[in-house]
Amino acid sequence: MKKPSLTERAYEEIKKRIIHFQLKPGTRLKLDELAQALGMSQTPIREALNKLEQEQLVERPAKKGFTVKALTIQEIEDIYDFRIALEVLAAEQAARRITSKDLDKLETIQRRIPQKQAQGEKNEVLRLSQEFHAVIMNASGNQLLAETGQRLLERIWMLQNINLLTSDHLTDAHREHSTIVEALRKRDPEKVSTLMRQHLILAKKFIVARLNNQDDFLSTFIYGSDFGTI
Repeated sequence: MKKPSLTERAYEEIKKRIIHFQLKPGTRLKLDELAQALGMSQTPIREALNKLEQEQLVERPAKKGFTVKALTIQEIEDIYDFRIALEVLAAEQAARRITSKDLDKLETIQRRIPQKQAQGEKNEVLRLSQEFHAVIMNASGNQLLAETGQRLLERIWMLQNINLLTSDHLTDAHREHSTIVEALRKRDPEKVSTLMRQHLILAKKFIVARLNNQDDFLSTFIYGSDFGTI
């Protein structure tokens, strides 16, 4: 296996810290501090940040340096709308092309989610839920769709990492996943696409409602503030 380049390593590490909210929206990203933290020169750090800017995870206001990009509720709704369009298409295609191996993966994920939820491992529940959707997108056989969908899942993961999801919502989502798997096993594209659309619309409504009901602190936490530098 080819060893990842310094730019690739920097990209993956910075992205991971953003997605897991170790680097919060509004945080200024200093090249020298990131280079020291990651043990490399500033050149791969700069290249990694340029790539993350293209993916809209960081931004350069007035080209004065990089900051972690904050999201407005409208942007969050836009992300979900795009996700719905993408994943409904992926689910429909997956219903025609999914393999027994893929279905077994989905069943394994479905068995593990309630176990992890009972153990209080919320982050693992979220990771498994993201994996569930990724398996379906990959099963569509459309590589561009799957890659674009994966980037959207990473943006969604950021929201899920600020404790917006309740235990009841996770239980409901797991039940909805089960109905999707059942329709996939029956190779029913129309049913699968309908169920996926309903599932994601409910998820969008839940997230947006939760955001609208948060206090000023969490609103700032999501939409951006000056959290210092790294």
